[in-house]
Amino acid sequence: MNREAMENALRQGLSRQRAGDLPSAARWYESVLQQAPEQVTALHYLGLTRFQQGQLSSAENLLRRALAQRTDNANAWSDLGMVLLRRGQPEASIEAFSKALSLAPDHPDALHNKAQALRQLGRFDQARPLLEHLLTLKPKSASARYLLANVQHRANDLDAAIPAYREALRLAPGDKRIRLGLGDALESSGQFSEAREHYDAVLAADPDSPLALARLLQMRDREPAREQVRRAETLADNPATPEDGRVRLNIGLGYYHDRQQQFETAFQRLQAGYEVLARRAPFDSDGYSRAVDKLIEALPKSFFESAPNSGLDSERPIFIVGMPRSGTTLTEQILASHSQVAAGGELSSLLKVSYRIGELSARGKPYPAGLRSVAPPDLRSLAEDYLRQLDRVAPQAARVTDKLPFNFMHLGVIALLFPRARIIHCHRHPLDNCVSCYFTSFADQIRFANRLDTLGRYYVDYHRLMTHWKQALPLEIFDLRYEDLVTNTEDRIRALLGHCDLPFEDSCLRFYQTERGVRTPSRWQVRQPIYAKSVGRWRNYQQQLAPLAEILAPVLGAEENQRG
Repeated sequence: MNREAMENALRQGLSRQRAGDLPSAARWYESVLQQAPEQVTALHYLGLTRFQQGQLSSAENLLRRALAQRTDNANAWSDLGMVLLRRGQPEASIEAFSKALSLAPDHPDALHNKAQALRQLGRFDQARPLLEHLLTLKPKSASARYLLANVQHRANDLDAAIPAYREALRLAPGDKRIRLGLGDALESSGQFSEAREHYDAVLAADPDSPLALARLLQMRDREPAREQVRRAETLADNPATPEDGRVRLNIGLGYYHDRQQQFETAFQRLQAGYEVLARRAPFDSDGYSRAVDKLIEALPKSFFESAPNSGLDSERPIFIVGMPRSGTTLTEQILASHSQVAAGGELSSLLKVSYRIGELSARGKPYPAGLRSVAPPDLRSLAEDYLRQLDRVAPQAARVTDKLPFNFMHLGVIALLFPRARIIHCHRHPLDNCVSCYFTSFADQIRFANRLDTLGRYYVDYHRLMTHWKQALPLEIFDLRYEDLVTNTEDRIRALLGHCDLPFEDSCLRFYQTERGVRTPSRWQVRQPIYAKSVGRWRNYQQQLAPLAEILAPVLGAEENQRG
């Protein structure tokens, strides 16, 4: 094939590809590669065609071959990043997008898709500037504006997210995804009525929208119309409904039937939804148990007794830890109602600290063993970095809460960085806590909650680790039991404020009047006075929970002994 014929074949392939005739496009590119196996353009375009056909492994191989010939091809790097992101490799995709941007800093696809990968990893502070730059290049891009709104939303910056969603919707009024995102953000900010209007608008255009129906089923301010419930049931039971839609509808119906006290139906619906999620992304209970073993072995009481005082004396951070659905959001809402306290929400800063332990460890060991050999100046530097994050969240506040529940894994780090920090451990009856986790749609974020057996094993390991920290750490850990907060509210709030060295303020008793954005599943509850409805909820599902109760037996025994 001479050069003219090769160029014609490439033009024909590109024309077919743009027209959506992918098999024909692939044949044209393959005809070039039969004559010139390493022809860069053919490798690149065939790789992109295979990506469009869903043949991700072949696409990656072809794009890497193209880049081996031309490492300065920004488009090929961007396309490789897209393939890697679709293959579930966000870290690797970020490397590819970064190479594309080093060659072409204004590459719109690389900017957009790198931001998507960063969002997927929860690195919202890194995603935002990419999208802001992209919007200077494409100010009328509804997709870029939507992605920025979503990043701001997930970072709990609702003051920025809601206007960004509105602007995206103005640019693309018919985009259901944008309207659903805006509705979710409005729910987070307590604007339930307007959120419902957006879900209804989606259903007016698409009566079979699983996402809109599922959101209405889960809202508590008003029950959905009976016709909407019937429609949701029909769609959930129809194999032709996309699997993601069936999952969301079954979970939404589980919430609805639970509120109607139709407990057997509620559990069946939830189980139908969560079984799919558990199959897609199983949780490694054995691996998690080993991680807890390593923490306990690496950070015994003797280590903290001999460790030099190398952290900062700051009392600014207040750490709220515990299992999800144990009362952490309620506790933060109470504290955020105090004039000296700002709510930081679920910060990822301590997780980032744990990632840096390996590079700072004198022995090059990762966390947790590496923590033993981090030099005092490096520990202080980590503490200062954390405080700078608090400055970005709430620059004027004297105290700032960090209520990422899973920070119970990092109490050893907290003890070294902030020896005067206040730790609040939220907990409740183990079965009530697990039922609440099971009845909360965490999607892919908290995989252990998608099955009762993995949920039970996770709880046992959490309890084991907290027992270790309480005997090993020099820090005082304040236990706040949800049941006590319900039955003796003012006394426990006074004790909570006293632990934080804060004067009592009546506003903390009226926490449900405090206006702030809440992204967690507790966003409805924290805007209501404390109620006892959720205490003993597990009894409604006693038969279904028998296997869970068996796993939790040692913890349940300890709970009974603690209560006396």
